[in-house]
Amino acid sequence: MRSRKGLFWLLMGVLTLANCQTGAAQGKKPKVVILATGGTIAGSATSQTSAGYQSGAVAVDALIAAVPQLKDIAEVSGEQIASIGSQDMNDEVWLKLAKRVNEILAKPDVAGIAITHGTDTMEETSYFLNLVVKSDKPVVLTGSMRPSTAMSADGPLNIYNAVAIAADPTARGRGVLVTVDDDVHSGHDIVKTHTTDVGTMASGEAGLVGATLFGKQTWYRTPSCVHTSKSEFRIEGVNALPRVDIIYAHANMSPDMVTSAVDHGQGPRDRRCG
Repeated sequence: MRSRKGLFWLLMGVLTLANCQTGAAQGKKPKVVILATGGTIAGSATSQTSAGYQSGAVAVDALIAAVPQLKDIAEVSGEQIASIGSQDMNDEVWLKLAKRVNEILAKPDVAGIAITHGTDTMEETSYFLNLVVKSDKPVVLTGSMRPSTAMSADGPLNIYNAVAIAADPTARGRGVLVTVDDDVHSGHDIVKTHTTDVGTMASGEAGLVGATLFGKQTWYRTPSCVHTSKSEFRIEGVNALPRVDIIYAHANMSPDMVTSAVDHGQGPRDRRCG
């Protein structure tokens, strides 16, 4: 009986190795889907040096076409989830995005997902996805501080790095990630710190998850907070999210805002780990 089992597993190993070698010989690359939501990374201005621009004006196909090097690292396709500035991000788009992420990651041939997003609310979206995505496969958000038409636009390399991370099997199990300006952050920890600096994103005391240099990753840590497949939060059958108000407390503040929030919905949220 043991010899038969041993022979079976030996044959399975040989077949697996053969399939891997066949895939390598055929030049197969990991499949990554880019989900676009708009933002500055898809922004368009009247000139390369214009400070004003329209967010979300550039479609996902054009973003992909602007980075032809993507074909060297992954088999890439794109979907347009929304075309908004992230200051207009809302619960409806969050639920649409998260449900589509879970649908795509359930496909066995998909290695990971990259999401293009505005930076204003990137920390909120990444935190939300970190709780409701139900897969260990990489989900990587990226954005830019300069529109796609700007001189020295930072979006193309950020997209390249996001796709490279999403295609990287060593990125699995680290929760939702954010890459901007060659840094890799946890979606749980990231905070925007500046309105124009390309190095605006920071992870505070938690620190970076890793770094990426032209698509080559160096990992520093794996986030310890409960996330993605181990999170208790689920969105199957959820069509609306409950109202939760966040109130900034300051010296000599009036209680009016707190009582108004209580009267109209729920109180401030506790944003604890997991």
